[in-house]
Formats: sequence, structure tokens, C-alpha cells
Amino acid sequence: MAALYGGVEGGGTHSKAVLISEDGHILAETAGPSTNHWLVGMDKCLETINDMVSKAKLLAGVNPDIPLKSLGMSLSGGERQDVIGNLMQSRFPNLSEKYYITSDAIGAMATATDKGGIVLITGTGSNCTLVNPDGSVVGCGGWGHMMGDEGSAYWIAHLAIKMVFDTMDNFIVPPHDISKIKNAMFEYFQVADRMGMLTHLYRTFEKSQFAGFCQRVAEEASAGDRLSCYIFQRAGQVLARHIVAVLPKLDKVLLKGDLGLSILCVGSVWKSWDLLKDGFLDVLSEARRTPAGRDLTKLSLLKLRHSSAVGGASLGAKHVGHTLPLDYASNVDMLYSHHFE
Repeated sequence: MAALYGGVEGGGTHSKAVLISEDGHILAETAGPSTNHWLVGMDKCLETINDMVSKAKLLAGVNPDIPLKSLGMSLSGGERQDVIGNLMQSRFPNLSEKYYITSDAIGAMATATDKGGIVLITGTGSNCTLVNPDGSVVGCGGWGHMMGDEGSAYWIAHLAIKMVFDTMDNFIVPPHDISKIKNAMFEYFQVADRMGMLTHLYRTFEKSQFAGFCQRVAEEASAGDRLSCYIFQRAGQVLARHIVAVLPKLDKVLLKGDLGLSILCVGSVWKSWDLLKDGFLDVLSEARRTPAGRDLTKLSLLKLRHSSAVGGASLGAKHVGHTLPLDYASNVDMLYSHHFE
């Protein structure tokens, strides 16, 4: 039987798995819930991975008891590489012969290119990773909602809700009227007042459900609510600050191609790029006045066509000595391109 390679993209809300043949063709894809072990626990994380990959085997017409050659996992919160790999091997010995675990950012980059660039993730949470051509990696963020997640769906939802609370307490003077956001908050969480919010904020807090309010803020912004637009502008600013943070370590080679600086945009918040754009570009324009940013003349924002599970599978295959022939150009679409004046 021909060798098969598996990949997993593990997110804070949703996860995906793929099976790829040794000649690079995707044979099956499946989806599942969060596999971030910091959010759902290690047992649930491992069980979800096993379920997704086993279902992918069945979809591909493969005996589930025949191990894959390798399973590469690109996981949100996947820094405990040895622990996860060893537990998978012991609990599910027929799933795969070998395991390779890396972060969600590295898996995304491996899906898009083997030349390096910047990955900026903003979904439920956020983080930024620079991968230089020599393989060196520099990160900013990725510490979760208690210590960061700036510009993420969680951060946007939290900022919107806090502005409502603070305004109603006369603690701040809001930049714009809060009525639309306040009413959307009560409707989304199905409560009548701020006291009703406390259950969602503390007793039954669930990060992905809380972050889901971001979509309502985006809807209000698209409808013209000025406070919602302001919040997304702020989100664009803090997302760009992730880029500014890694610029001092950037290999200047990454600025010289036809695309300029390639930034791979991963996560659902990028669907609201039109709302993020002004704040994002303002911060990067300002950064060009600094030594680290003065050579930044063009940037291209790219989006994946395929799940970063594909990159996970590629890295897993390399781990066991096989190179999957990926067509990188077909794996990305252009979201936005910008020349700085």
C-alpha cells in the first residue's frame, strides 16, 4: 500500500485534519472542535485528533488500523511537543507511526511557502511569527486571553463589552455612542442587564463563545455604527504592532521579492479586513520612520486556500525523510497589496 501522511490544524474553536498521498494529493479532509489543550484539556485534545484522523482514513477508504507514515500537527497551544507526541503514540498506537508537533503559525507558513515570511493569526486568539529564510523564528504574542490576544475576536469582543460597562458606570467618556453595541450585547448573550452578563463573564465563561460576539460587532460596524468601526480600527492598530515588534529581527531578503513583505493572514477576523485596514496601515506607515521599518516599501497580505493541516502534513513527512510535492502558489490567495509612498 502507498504511504499516507496526515496533518492536523488545531485551533481554539475549530480543528481540521487531512490525509495526503506521497505524491501530494489530498485524499480526505475532516473537521472537529477545539484541540487547544490549554482550553479543553489534554484528554479531549488527543481524543479529537484521533477521531478526526480516523474519520479521514475511512473517507479515503483506508483501514483505520493501518498507521500513517507520519502525522504532522499544527496546533494552537501545541508547544508541549514531546508530551503530546508520546501520549498519542501510547494511547492510539495504530493512528500513526511517527508524530511531529509544531505551532499553528509554523504549520500555516509551511502550507504557504518554504521561503519564510510573517504569519499573523487572529481568530479566537492572536499571535505573530516571523520565519526567516535561514529557519530562525521570532514570535510576538500567543500568550492567551489573560496576557494578550490583542486584535483577536476575543479582544474585540472584550473591548466592546468593557466600553459598554465603563460608559454605563460613568468611568469613561466613549468616543461614540454605545447604544448599538449595548443592545447587541444583551441580545447575543440573551440577558436583560449587566448583572445577567456576570454569569457569562465568570461562572460559565467559555472563550470561543465569548469571542463569537466579535461577529456582532463586525455586523454593526458594517452597518455604519461608529463605535464598532472605532473598535475594529483599534484592532487593526494592535495587529500591525505585532508586525512592528518582529521587524528588527527580519531578514531583509524578505522585503525584496515582487510581493514585498509577505504576511500570511490566518483566522476569521481577517474576513473584516476592510474594517481593520486603516488602523493597520497607519501603524505600519509610522513604523517606516524607524530604522527597522525604513526598508518596508511594499507588503502583500495572503490568505490560505487550504487548511494549515496541509503544512502540518508536509512537516511531518519531512520529519520521516519524505518531501511532499506541494504547489505553494495554489495554496494562497492575495487578500491585499499595498505600496507605501
